[in-house]
Amino acid sequence: MGTVQMTREQVQEFLRGETLGYLKDALGPAVKEAVEASVAKNLAAPPWIKGLLEGQRRPDEPKPRTKGEAFGCFVRCLIKGKNDPERAAKIARTWHEDEIADQIEKAMTAADPSAGGFLVPEAFSTDVIELLRAAGVVRRAGPRTIPMTNGNMNIPKVTSGVSGSYIGENTNITKSAIATGQVTLRWRKLAVLVPLSNDLLAYSSPSADTVVRDDVVRYMSSREDSAFIRDDGTSGTPKGMRYWAAAANLIAANGTESLANTTVDLGKLVQQLMKNNIPMTRPRWLISPRTYRYLTTVRDGNGNYAFRAEMLAGNLWGWPFFWTTNIPETLTSGANTDATEIYIADFDDVVIGESPRLRVDASGEAAYHDGSAVQAAFSRDETVVRAIASHDFVARRDESIAVLTGVRWGV
Repeated sequence: MGTVQMTREQVQEFLRGETLGYLKDALGPAVKEAVEASVAKNLAAPPWIKGLLEGQRRPDEPKPRTKGEAFGCFVRCLIKGKNDPERAAKIARTWHEDEIADQIEKAMTAADPSAGGFLVPEAFSTDVIELLRAAGVVRRAGPRTIPMTNGNMNIPKVTSGVSGSYIGENTNITKSAIATGQVTLRWRKLAVLVPLSNDLLAYSSPSADTVVRDDVVRYMSSREDSAFIRDDGTSGTPKGMRYWAAAANLIAANGTESLANTTVDLGKLVQQLMKNNIPMTRPRWLISPRTYRYLTTVRDGNGNYAFRAEMLAGNLWGWPFFWTTNIPETLTSGANTDATEIYIADFDDVVIGESPRLRVDASGEAAYHDGSAVQAAFSRDETVVRAIASHDFVARRDESIAVLTGVRWGV
């Protein structure tokens, strides 16, 4: 008797029509139903196979996301779960966000609202920190970044270099040593309040996740830049570049606006770093928008733009520059209240130490200031997300930062 070739469907039909019928007659309905269930389980393809053939993901395959999108989803699950991580994990699973649910469950033991929010899983926090590097001008300028797993860290600080001398025959070598010190990085807590529409948070949506991510990054990067540039180190803030700069590196701008004076003033900043034997490994400029407008529009005596071509390529005197509204244009200089500053620093000597984990929590009853008035989240049908980052900012050499003060170019 020849071999009979049968398709999967024919085998299934044979088992159902012949074998299962025999079992029912011989052994009873209960056995027939048990065997039928087992046959169906083992012969039928898993439900995800059909989806895989149609281009869908396997259930154990991570969902493709843009950077930081998982953080946004994590925050929205926590909001929907009323800051309860167990409920947040269940909500993530109902949204088919198993990866998020798994991370929430792993982080449950680290959740401590009394400590100021729930620890965001490190995989999600890292994405946000990388986005902060792209959003803030100080981070974009390329400082050294050091992870801090606890609240304090000492790093070496060179205060003077090695000296040497020529020696004659049978003459002792003059003793020489590097004079060093230490600078301490200490966690400073940056907390931002981000109001979000409850309509936006209601349903699982990648676009909602990116809105949450973008709002948190925008609020944090702006306040962070302000601190790293001009905060004075009091009231729990980091000490920014303006207050790390050595006193001799604070140079007053010429009060008369002209291209000649502008060139001389910029040269003084560069000269000051060179006088201090700064290696100029990664020098960068920081300027305000008004200064940017002036430098890109000022002309020489022949009507040619003095700096425009170079600045449109991203450089000033051969080094990258960054403009930011976090350098004020309302500083007091003598009788004037419309001055600003220009910074140049070797960012090889600038250090950010930061925790690799963020904390978040949320409230539908919190109040926040929108810049002009206090708003109540409850009455506006909003949820306020509080995100907390821990970091510090230091300069390993005070002499590697120079600041031109009293700048009124383009007023």
